[in-house]
Amino acid sequence: MRQRGARLAVALSLIVVGLACSSAASKVVDQYFNALRANDQTTLTSFAMVAFDQKVDDWKIIAEGAEVKAPAALPDLVKKQKELQAELDKNTREARAWGNDLNVYPKLDQVRQAQQKGTKFPPALQPIADKWDNFQAEDRRLKKAVAEAKAAVEREKRNVSLSIGQVDDVETLTGDVLSRDIDVDLTIGGAVKPYTMTLRRYDLKGQSGGGRMMSRWVIQSLTPKA
Repeated sequence: MRQRGARLAVALSLIVVGLACSSAASKVVDQYFNALRANDQTTLTSFAMVAFDQKVDDWKIIAEGAEVKAPAALPDLVKKQKELQAELDKNTREARAWGNDLNVYPKLDQVRQAQQKGTKFPPALQPIADKWDNFQAEDRRLKKAVAEAKAAVEREKRNVSLSIGQVDDVETLTGDVLSRDIDVDLTIGGAVKPYTMTLRRYDLKGQSGGGRMMSRWVIQSLTPKA
């Protein structure tokens, strides 16, 4: 009897948790479309990463997907950005050291002047030109990669801040990100159209062993359902 009671208690607690999650998700959906209807951009941008440029006359939740848990991405994104920046700095140092070598500089200067004027340089200087071109190509590639990595970090920092608020040293926080898809029918211009809204919530803690941080569901995307 005690085991049956324990199993029943666990089952009931899971149901309660599920209902609480469902209620929270429903509240976020209603809050979003009510703010959209009122054109309340302040409210919308406080918990949503997505804008919607159509007038929604009505909405109805059709189905809610299960929570999906994954490691929080920000620490890895920050690490990747730093690694790419280190590669860029290394390439810059190596190019500078090579180009400033007394055996290379006069030849490289001749190649540069020829390239600027659009004239030909002696064939013997082709290896110098090739190596210089390789350094420049790598510089362009790494600068683009660093810019993309920085943009990814900033996007994710905004995602995190929407869920947990402004926190110092946000890049050092570890934990999980929870996501959930919600199917909604939107009435737009008298027609009912199916959409999927993706919610996200961050379950994070500090590096110094602090407790879990308070967080909320935020809207990551709203896309037409295929």
